[in-house]
Amino acid sequence: MKKGVLTAAAAAGLVALAAFLANQGRSPGQQTQTRTQTSEAQPAKPAEAAPETKRPEDEAAIRRTAAEFSKAVEKGDAKAVAGFWTEEGEYIGADGTTIRGRAAIEAEYAKSFVHKEKLKVDIAIDSIRFPSKDTAIEEGYAKRYVGKSDIPSSSRYSVLHVREGGKWLMAVLREWPDEGVSLRDLDWLIGTWEAKTDDSEIRTTYEWDAKKNSIRAHITVKGKGRNVSALQIILKDPRTGQLRSWLFDDEGGFGDGAWEHDGKRWVITATGVQEGGEMTATNILTPIDKDTFAWQSTERTLDDEPLDNIAPIQVKRVK
Repeated sequence: MKKGVLTAAAAAGLVALAAFLANQGRSPGQQTQTRTQTSEAQPAKPAEAAPETKRPEDEAAIRRTAAEFSKAVEKGDAKAVAGFWTEEGEYIGADGTTIRGRAAIEAEYAKSFVHKEKLKVDIAIDSIRFPSKDTAIEEGYAKRYVGKSDIPSSSRYSVLHVREGGKWLMAVLREWPDEGVSLRDLDWLIGTWEAKTDDSEIRTTYEWDAKKNSIRAHITVKGKGRNVSALQIILKDPRTGQLRSWLFDDEGGFGDGAWEHDGKRWVITATGVQEGGEMTATNILTPIDKDTFAWQSTERTLDDEPLDNIAPIQVKRVK
């Protein structure tokens, strides 16, 4: 039997890490034997490129404007921020507050910047479309980090841009509260990560699909005499609004997990199956900084038999 791989299906966070840790805390009589896996994992395929716009220069200009707007907000420069609006432009906040006119917008931003802690703004543009020659609609998500907080406030937004004097300006900016947990709350995972134990090395690459409706993780685990690879898919369940993940390894194991955001941590309630055996676990991802997070596994069972917890292991971004 290969129940050692069962934990890989159950972990659902840095899922394959547990493949080599499943036997921790079990007596020699309980430990299962594993066969040597000679095939190497296939390299991760890049996400398909989004369709090219018919107006690449205008789209590039609007993206530059979004980046410059973020920088002005982070600097707390109310005059520069208001300068991105038309003279009679409007801002409609997530609570329905409406501010009209560049001068009024500047005044409101000036008030909000007084005695405020350091602010960081991340804008993720979902789409830019052009209903006419001199108008554009930009839609996406915005995250704001205040002070030293690692937990952002998030909102959806839509901007009506107009071209005046050869320059794209905002005529109307509208925000909505982000509805519950979003897949974009996991965008900090995008990239390649590595973790090492005494006898294994785990490499995981997270990437968006072409339309950013799911995150795919390509996982390889290299250990003494044995290699394992796995694919994980994370998406938002449209029925419940909850984030869920599914994992399939190349030794026939599979599993799923339900993700919850608990303050700074991500808690994943996971189950997995391999050759008729079943494992459950609660796995925890805790971001430490933008290039480091801790992974641990608790409440672990194998065929209803309790297993020892796996202590936190540090995972590092490599690119």
